[in-house]
Amino acid sequence: MDTINISLPTQLKAQAEGLIDQGHYASFSDIVRSSLRALLAEMRYTKLIREAHKEHAEGKTIVLKSRSDIHRYIRAKLAA
Repeated sequence: MDTINISLPTQLKAQAEGLIDQGHYASFSDIVRSSLRALLAEMRYTKLIREAHKEHAEGKTIVLKSRSDIHRYIRAKLAA
């Protein structure tokens, strides 16, 4: 595992320490890892949304009729 140093505004550091004190996270590193995972997942879905808007604008809209259609579409897009 790699180690990095970061600079934070005082208030953000205090808020993070509050989350640790409240028992939401075990350590500051735990907060950072969790936050990065959430951000990366969010970015993947944001990319899907942008691609869907672009496809729609280009007249390439497809109709997803069922939950399984949606899941297949998302899996295929994430695999691409």
